[in-house]
Order: sequence, then structure tokens, then C-alpha cells
Amino acid sequence: MTHEAQLANLGRLLDDPSPVVRKAVLEKVKSAGTAGILWLETLMEDEKLSPHAQGILVDLRTPEAAAHAFLAYIKKGPLDLEEACLLLERAADPSLAHQAYKSELDRLANRTRELMAEPLDVRAKCRLLCRVIFGEEGYRGAPESFAVPSSSLLSQVIATRRGIPISLCLVFLLVARRLGLPVEPVGLPGRFMVGVFRGREPLYIDCYEGGAFRTRAEIQLLLRDNQLPADEAFLQAVSSHQTLARCCRNLVSQCEAQGDDRSSRLFLSFVHALEKIDERA
Repeated sequence: MTHEAQLANLGRLLDDPSPVVRKAVLEKVKSAGTAGILWLETLMEDEKLSPHAQGILVDLRTPEAAAHAFLAYIKKGPLDLEEACLLLERAADPSLAHQAYKSELDRLANRTRELMAEPLDVRAKCRLLCRVIFGEEGYRGAPESFAVPSSSLLSQVIATRRGIPISLCLVFLLVARRLGLPVEPVGLPGRFMVGVFRGREPLYIDCYEGGAFRTRAEIQLLLRDNQLPADEAFLQAVSSHQTLARCCRNLVSQCEAQGDDRSSRLFLSFVHALEKIDERA
């Protein structure tokens, strides 16, 4: 019998109160390896089974298991960026709760909806979202954050309201997607941003500068000021895999700065895996 079939049969035993049954379930899930952990993750969406799945996950989560779960997820198909960020962060903190970001991102989206009075165009809605995140809630960039791994981990950015360009952009993106806004990640060298590519001219939003709106011409000037070519590729949206690879590269540098060579090597292995997937796409 395959691991998938065995796990499916275990579902009806997950809420059994018997310690003997729980131990047997734990051993079966453990023997399934990464597939077992991913199966439990899917059960976290089930209101009845979620507490039981969470209890077993606490026993199973290790840094190694978290790393395998992240790699398995990015290889299996289309990415949900929020889920991918959560699994990436678990490699640093295996105890991170399922849907660790959800309540805060939902709250930011709900607050922005309260301010919207239709009809509004995309630009106006993005301005309201900037008002909520960077005005009311005080999310902002902090220069001292660049060398600290926590500034790349969304749970920490949410807790401190401080981050580097890409982590602040991820908060903006994940809230914007709850609102149905057509916002995309833009991997500019040295300053990750988000962009809206509808209409005649693209709109770029600099989350590190409090959600400042930038035109295409301003972005090209920024590139030239930093001795970089105004390459058309820099001005385009990037994929979720490319976004995650950028996060991991930052974590490599940040962990090196902290003297954490083990974590630096781990995140570098994630970069290589993501780049291979992106090459095949």
C-alpha cells in the first residue's frame, strides 16, 4: 500500500482519544516522511481534525523535516506565496503555527475594505492600502534590519512592523491579493518593489519608503543613479519562485552576518532548488 493510501486510512483515527492509537498514528505518519507532514498540513483546514493534526505536527516538526517540507512544496506545482513563505520560515522556526500570518493579513484587508467607497480605480485602492499598512499600522523599513534574519521572516515583520524591502512588499502583496488587486512582485536590484501593470503605464510601489508611488521614468533614473542599466527585465514582474529565491539569498547573507553557517548553507540550498525550478518553467 502506498504512503498516500495509508495516510488516507489514518484520517478516521486521528481524533481517537486512545494513547495507543495516537502513538500508532504518529509512527505511521513519521514513516511517511515529508508526505506525512504535508498530509497533516492539509488537515489543518478541517475544523474538526485541526487540533489533532496540530498535536501530531508538534511532535514531528524538526528543522530537517521543515526543510524537506519546503522543498517538497516548491517542487510539486503552482505556489501559494503565503503558504510558501510559511514553510520557508518553518526552516528557521519549526514550531511556527499553521496560518501564522492569516489573522493579521485578514485584519489589514478588512480595514482597507472599510475605507473603500466604490467606484475606485486600482491606483486609489493601492493608495488606501498604503495608508493602512504604512500609515495607520506603522510598517516601515529600518536600515538596521538588513543584517538580521528576522527582518526576512514574515511573523517577525508582522510582530515588529519593521522589515527590509522584500518582506514589506510581501505583506503588501498578500493583503492586496485578499482585496483582488492586480499587484505583482518586481525584483529591482537593491530595492524590491511591487507593481501594477494595467493601463498605459506601470505603477511601482516602494514599500520600503512607506508605499511611495513611482513612475517608470523614476525607476529607470533610480537604476542609473545606482550605476545599473535601465534593463527592461528589471522593470517586469517576477515569479513566485524568483521572489522566494530573493528571500533566501537575503537569508544567506543575514545568517552569514550572524555567524550561523548551518542556516546559511540551508538557505543557499533552497536558492539552488528554486533556481532549477524556475529554469524549467
